[in-house]
Amino acid sequence: MDELIQEHFAIIPVEIKKLNGYDNANFLITTEHKKYILKAYHPDFETMELLKAENLILLTLQKKSKDIYPSPIPFTDGSYLKIIETDSKKYIWQLLSFLDGEFLGEVIHNKEMFRSLGKFLAETDLRLKTLHHPIIETRRWKWDIQYLYLSEKYIEDIPHISNRQVVRRFFRLFDEHIVPLLPVLRKQIIHNDANEWNVLTKNNRVSGMIDFNDLSYTCLVNEPAIALTYACFDKKDPLEWAIPIIKAYHRVLPLEAIELKILYYLVAARLSQSVCNAAYARKIIPENEHAFVSEEKAWRMLHIWADIDPADAEKIITEAVK
Repeated sequence: MDELIQEHFAIIPVEIKKLNGYDNANFLITTEHKKYILKAYHPDFETMELLKAENLILLTLQKKSKDIYPSPIPFTDGSYLKIIETDSKKYIWQLLSFLDGEFLGEVIHNKEMFRSLGKFLAETDLRLKTLHHPIIETRRWKWDIQYLYLSEKYIEDIPHISNRQVVRRFFRLFDEHIVPLLPVLRKQIIHNDANEWNVLTKNNRVSGMIDFNDLSYTCLVNEPAIALTYACFDKKDPLEWAIPIIKAYHRVLPLEAIELKILYYLVAARLSQSVCNAAYARKIIPENEHAFVSEEKAWRMLHIWADIDPADAEKIITEAVK
């Protein structure tokens, strides 16, 4: 690993530390003066094309806002991605700048921080609004809420019958209330995964966001829905904590009436995605704890969310942004 980094990036590591990863390997590279994130992926065509698209988006974002999103670092030959063999295996390698800060998942939460999160996400979506890429725009996969049905087959991997029934209810509500609206909801490229381990904070404010592997061309309203889902995982009253995020997002990038109306169902859908995919991951890769790191919290919030009347949620959200 040390030789690979020196040869291909002309960087001399002082320390190499392996980090958690969902379906790829991540390493924190520390040099005498800087830190970097090195990523390794399985070398298939689809992954390569998605990474090319991700790098292009990140490089474009750097022109508008430096140091709040990761920046791709080129190899010595000027390329940003390369397939290299190490330990008798081939991987796609990508080097990114390191962003300093504390993760949202490891700091004490307050309403001011959540307002900062809403504002940051809205500003990010405004920067992404004019960006287009055919690979991202034609992507269909299980972590895009509009394709919730792709996770339905994993319901049977959920161990307890009562939990499966709750998730099936949310799938039905999604089919009834969201699917008919998909053709008319605003769509654009969004980050799509502002979870508590992808959002960075400094001095009680959101300072950056990492991991753009989940970029999707999907419903704009999914962005705040996903963010408040993860931010409110551990809250006894998640709807109360969701309001500061929604209000702050709405001030910067106003949500349409129909988008506010369906936020309840989108949060339910993201929670359902999370527990379904975690149950499947536990079955096929039980050794990778990172794949279901938020499973317990997701179940807790899912049951709290199931007890909230959708009509009450709609009324509270709609009145909060007036």
